[in-house]
Amino acid sequence: MAELRVATLNLLNFAAPPLACYEWDNIYNQAQWLQKTNWLKTLLQQQQPDILALQEVFSVTELRELLATLGYAWFAVVEQPELLDQHVFTRPVVAIASRYPMLEVAEITADVAGLAQLGLNNFQFSRKPVLVQLETPQFGKVRVAAVHLKSRRPAELPDAALALWASELQRGYEAALLRQALALHCRSEKGQAEPLIVAGDFNDVLSSALLQPLLATDRSQQPLFLLQDAAELAAEAYRAPTHYYGAGGQVLDYVLVSAAFDPRHHHACGEVSNYRVVDRHLVSPVFARDGYSSDHAYVEICLNPLKCR
Repeated sequence: MAELRVATLNLLNFAAPPLACYEWDNIYNQAQWLQKTNWLKTLLQQQQPDILALQEVFSVTELRELLATLGYAWFAVVEQPELLDQHVFTRPVVAIASRYPMLEVAEITADVAGLAQLGLNNFQFSRKPVLVQLETPQFGKVRVAAVHLKSRRPAELPDAALALWASELQRGYEAALLRQALALHCRSEKGQAEPLIVAGDFNDVLSSALLQPLLATDRSQQPLFLLQDAAELAAEAYRAPTHYYGAGGQVLDYVLVSAAFDPRHHHACGEVSNYRVVDRHLVSPVFARDGYSSDHAYVEICLNPLKCR
């Protein structure tokens, strides 16, 4: 049986002209937009992922239509980007595209009890995560979440130090409440949890203390609820950065998988057979091809069913 390919990509200001993103004059002309969409088409035709988690989506309809021409018949978002004065997009959304049927689409929201424990009243995710249930030929029903955690851009506060810390706290709260929400969604009275994949731009290294709640083990769940870095399960010796700031690079884009894809667990149904980063547009760009591509790498994992044990 063929492998299941799951990928994540931050599209960087995917806003079709004549609309702008963030600033009034930040608009692609038609030639630039064509170059950007052609880059995306070529990448997906070369890599052929089955499931895509996408971030920095402003023009939802245009993206849906583009992906449909490439065989992604199922597409989901759970909110619309904010548009100021019918001209400037101010907040993007995340999306999931799939070659396989979507049985359910859900908006991930913070659990009320969890908010109370943290002393939070009006918490909202900076970009609402999307959770879908898919029917795949390799594993049957699989849940996939697309996320884009809070960036390091300081919050709008007068004090610079407090503004930076508020932004960091937001990302940490998002990580903790995301894990709790996913654990609740995957709870099964029959003791069998559907395989889960979480993909996206985490805007931080996974080793950060702020993101550690995502990897926390919930022993109250039967079976055990645990998310793991797919790259580590693939025994990837070298981890290429997925984003560069100046000459320095960091891994900010991840695909996490539940214990269903770790053969060390007795209820596992699959394993991570490969992890790859496509970063040519970052490390050796050609302007005519990559000038309006993305500032993040494309990250993909391959999942294979386990043989009967």
